[in-house]
Amino acid sequence: MKCEVVSSKLIFHEFLKVEKVRVRWELFDGGLGPVSTRYVVRRGDSVGVLPVCEKSGRIILVKQFRFSAVRGDDDGYLWEIPAGMVDGNEDPADTAVRELFEEVGLKTAAVEKLISYFLSPGLLDEKMHLYLVRIDDCSEIKRIGGNPEEHENLLVKDFGREELLAMMEKGEIIDAKSIAALLYYFTTFA
Repeated sequence: MKCEVVSSKLIFHEFLKVEKVRVRWELFDGGLGPVSTRYVVRRGDSVGVLPVCEKSGRIILVKQFRFSAVRGDDDGYLWEIPAGMVDGNEDPADTAVRELFEEVGLKTAAVEKLISYFLSPGLLDEKMHLYLVRIDDCSEIKRIGGNPEEHENLLVKDFGREELLAMMEKGEIIDAKSIAALLYYFTTFA
């Protein structure tokens, strides 16, 4: 399958890039379709880390403020797995190690790849890479974490499996990367 980019124009460039593209792509019958306009948010890849306490089986989440989630009854404070953006050509596994330290205060060199997926391929080019980190001693986690340079202020807490499933069911965990990581882990490893 192929596509043909007829034109491309960067129409916004600050924290992220927005590109306006005129493109046509191969149809399933073998021909090329008509030229269409598409907008792409160029954000780059990201990483999510699922920290699991080996002895207890508890999972560490962070609660942080997300302005884009403020709407109606949602106050913007979300329980999430630690996560962050891949810097340039950084290996996503290295990003996972860095983010775990920045957000939770834990150092590790051992990350285990879970899955990768596009977050919203109708608009975003961002691909999320999820990793599992098995932690021997969870007594060292910070209770308030985050990277001050990024204005992060994160509440750090560990939860049991049943508690996490109940939180998802009640709509207390509504972050897609966290739901994906938790459900993948529960169905594959736990």
